[in-house]
Amino acid sequence: MHFRNRLYLFALSSLLVLAGCADDQTQQNNETVGGEQDEYLPPLHENPDELFADAPKNDALPTEGKADAVYPAQFTELLETQSPVKSQGRRGVCSIFSTVALMEHLYIQEGTYLNPDFSEQYLQWSAKFEVGAFPNTSGSNARSNLDAIVRYGIVEEDVWPYESGGWTSSDDPACGEEDKPTRCYTNGEPPAEAADAEKWYLPRSRWISTRPNDIKAHMHTKKSAVIVGLDFFYQAWGHGGSPLTTSKEYSRNGYVFYPNEVDKEKSLENRAGHSILLVGWDDNLEVPRLDENGEPMVDDNGEPVVDKGFFIFKNSWGTGWAEESPYGAGYGFISMDYVEEYGRGRVAEAPEFEIPEEVCGDGLDNDGNGDVDCDDSVCSEHATCQETSDTQTYSNTESVAIPDNDENGITSTITIDDTGTIGAMSVNLDITHSYIGDLSVMLEGPNGDLAVLLDSSESSEDNFNGTIVVTEFEGVDAQGDWTLYVWDEAKYDEGTLNEWSLEVTY
Repeated sequence: MHFRNRLYLFALSSLLVLAGCADDQTQQNNETVGGEQDEYLPPLHENPDELFADAPKNDALPTEGKADAVYPAQFTELLETQSPVKSQGRRGVCSIFSTVALMEHLYIQEGTYLNPDFSEQYLQWSAKFEVGAFPNTSGSNARSNLDAIVRYGIVEEDVWPYESGGWTSSDDPACGEEDKPTRCYTNGEPPAEAADAEKWYLPRSRWISTRPNDIKAHMHTKKSAVIVGLDFFYQAWGHGGSPLTTSKEYSRNGYVFYPNEVDKEKSLENRAGHSILLVGWDDNLEVPRLDENGEPMVDDNGEPVVDKGFFIFKNSWGTGWAEESPYGAGYGFISMDYVEEYGRGRVAEAPEFEIPEEVCGDGLDNDGNGDVDCDDSVCSEHATCQETSDTQTYSNTESVAIPDNDENGITSTITIDDTGTIGAMSVNLDITHSYIGDLSVMLEGPNGDLAVLLDSSESSEDNFNGTIVVTEFEGVDAQGDWTLYVWDEAKYDEGTLNEWSLEVTY
């Protein structure tokens, strides 16, 4: 039997490639030799119907951009705002990776958060447990993944790092059963750190037509990449599970051509899918299509059959794939005809950030412009930045224990004997506490007005040692008693008010 046919049968019977369950040796080969086709078996999406679930066909979607718009022959500027290429390892979670790749790209493009690294592990769990999508398989799709991000948010990678292998019976006995519970597809539940961690969101998402001009219009006008879920054709991708001859040269360069008829037929016998992120295009790139024997195709007149016009895409098979791509290892080129006929597209809007105002006098660069307090132009008229201003500090260094879960709390007082109108005020707090989110802290002025300094929240951080700018008392006479109230409003964690002070600028 021909070696490739033996390989194909082996892939079907034992590697379970389509279920995303390639073995450890296969993963090692992928990472080290990449384009060596006899061993190249990256995991795929086991059920492409999931990738296309609820996706309308192109003729039911609106046209993007203007009908007479003219786009450049080559568009590559979005490659400048991509996060590093990642590998999905041995798990069939390509749609999770393409979704996170889009999210990281949008955060970089927005400009506030320049080095995002979000957790694929968390998104896989959220899509299945919070959204409830496809609980009985490892797969998902861009819509469900983006729904999870829009509705619930995801955490950063270091909070719940991605695990390249799926759970087996050695991780959980139930994962060896035929009807595995959903936790086997998510590698369990998020750790406590992930539950408490900051969540990151996108505003909304929608389907987009995969007609070439519609994708170009979106990329060019929105400056945003496009997720595409696709039917997978093994020979066209140079996948080692194909019974047909594949091209090492094409795979090294990341070329994915429109499939020939035999490739379509053979691929449907073991149907699979894949999800990628489109990040640009090249209208002038020409790549000969290959026939079932891996030779350049010719038409009835003996003329070469060439694919002209390719989208540039980011893949999730690591840097061992397309290692000679001109845009970097892990980036490929896929026929626009392939994408239009066999793909479904999804896009999302960039994150919405409200740039905070600079708080004059807290020692922080609140608005992120690189200037702090008086160095920031918005603080030029502030009392603390005037040469004629007089700043005095008043302190109470008496340590007071904060009773646990006590509605009466504690009080501590600073008496100011000086007279004068407050131009600016800040409070310096030094509190030791094992769960600062249990605390509420307020300041009462001599006039009876109150200012909230810390409000009880779900923060799991411990201790607080910092400065809080208070604007409520500007224009008030400083003389008199200033009272600090501290309450612990939950059980189990205790702490101490070590000291506090008032910094008043007259």
